Amino acid sequence: MEIHKTMVLIGSRSFIVAAGASTAASFIGVYGVLLGASPIEMGFLQALANSISNGAQILFGRISDASGLRKPWIIGASAMLAVLWFSLSYVTGPLELILIYSVISLSSAMITVNWFALLTDLTGHGNRGSFMARISNLSSIGNMITLIILTFFLKGDEKSLLIIPFTLASISYVLSAIIVSLLKESKKRSIFRKSFIENVKDVKKHGDFYRYLRAMMFQGFFWSMAWPIFPITVIAVRNFTLPMIAVLTVVNITATIIIQIYTGRTSDRGNRVPLIFINRLLLGGIPFMYAFFVSFYEFIFIEVYSGVLSGIQNVVMNSYLMDLLPDDNRAEYISIMNGFNGIVYFFGSVSGGELLEYLIGFIPLHMAVEYSFIIIGTGRIITSFLFINLNDPGRNKRTPLLNILFRFNNAGLPSGSIIRQR
Repeated sequence: MEIHKTMVLIGSRSFIVAAGASTAASFIGVYGVLLGASPIEMGFLQALANSISNGAQILFGRISDASGLRKPWIIGASAMLAVLWFSLSYVTGPLELILIYSVISLSSAMITVNWFALLTDLTGHGNRGSFMARISNLSSIGNMITLIILTFFLKGDEKSLLIIPFTLASISYVLSAIIVSLLKESKKRSIFRKSFIENVKDVKKHGDFYRYLRAMMFQGFFWSMAWPIFPITVIAVRNFTLPMIAVLTVVNITATIIIQIYTGRTSDRGNRVPLIFINRLLLGGIPFMYAFFVSFYEFIFIEVYSGVLSGIQNVVMNSYLMDLLPDDNRAEYISIMNGFNGIVYFFGSVSGGELLEYLIGFIPLHMAVEYSFIIIGTGRIITSFLFINLNDPGRNKRTPLLNILFRFNNAGLPSGSIIRQR
C-alpha cells in the first residue's frame, strides 16, 4: 500500500509539472522571437539556459550525494521556480528574458539531478524501461491536455497571451512542492569520499559510461546549434501563430505516447544500443526538414516524426543511462554527464546563433536558415555513428514489460516533464 501511494504521488507530480512548466517551456523560444530577439540573442538564450542547467548539476549532484537527501532540494527549488515563472510574464525585452530564464535554469538544475537520482534509488535493473515509459506517458498526457486547452486561448501571436502558460507553470511548482513534501525518503549514507576532480578522472574507468559521454558531447555540439534557429524558423520564416505551434506540439506528444508503449517493451527485452543508434541517426534528418518544409501540414509530419524519436529518447536512452551509473555516485555521475554536455551546448547554441547572424549579412533570412540547417543536419548524421560501438551493461538483467499503461509501479523523467529532443 505504501509503495502504491508513493508511485501515485510521483505520477501526480510528473503529470502536474508537465501540464504546467513543460507546456510553458515550449513557448520560451517563441517568446524570445516575439520580444524581438536577434539570432545572436536567441543563441545566448539557449546557450545560457542549457549550460547553467547542466553545469550547475555538477555542484548540486555532489551536494545531493553528500547530504544523502533528495527531497529538501526539490521542494526548495520548486518554491523558487513558482516565483520565477510568474515573474517571466512581465519582462519587456530579450535581455530580461535571458536573465530570468537563466535563473530558472539554475533552479531547474537542482530539481533535475535530485529527481533523477531519487527515481534511480527507487528502481532496479529489471524494470527501468517500463519505469520510464509509464510515467513519461502520464507527463505527456498532462502536457497535451494543457496545450489543447491553450489553443482556445492563445489567439494570434500576441506575446502578452503567454502570461497564461507562465502562470500555469508557477502554479504547477507550488503543487509540486506540496506533493514532494508528502513523499517518504530515507536518508542515504554520505558518500562524499573523493573530490570532484578525482571522480572526473575515474570516469574513464567506467568504460561504458565514458563512451556514452563522449558520443553525447560530440553530437551535442551540432544538436544545440539548431535550438536557437527552430523558433526563428516557425515564427519569422513560416509565420505560424501561437495556436498553430500548440497544435504541432500536441501532434508531437501524441506520437510520443504511442511509440513509448512499444519502445518500452523492446527496451526491457533486448539490446538497447541499436535503438539508440537509430534514434540519433534519424534525428539528424530533422534539420533538413526544417530547412525545406514550408506548409503547416508538412510541419505536422515533422512533429509526428520527431514524436516517434522522442519516445525512443524518453524510454531507451534514459533507462540506458540509469544502468551505467555507479551505485554509490549516481547523482554525481548524472551531474558529470549533464555538466560536460552543458559546456558543449553553450558553444553549440552560441555558434548556431552566430552562424545564422553571419549568413543573414549576405543572403535573405529564409536562405540563411536553409544553409544553417544543412550544416547542422550533416554534423548530426556524421556524429551519430559514435553510438554504434556502445555496450549495453543491463542487457541480461531486465525482465519483459507488461501492461505498461495500467501498472503503477514505476516513476518518471528527471524533472517530471517531457524531454523533446529535436
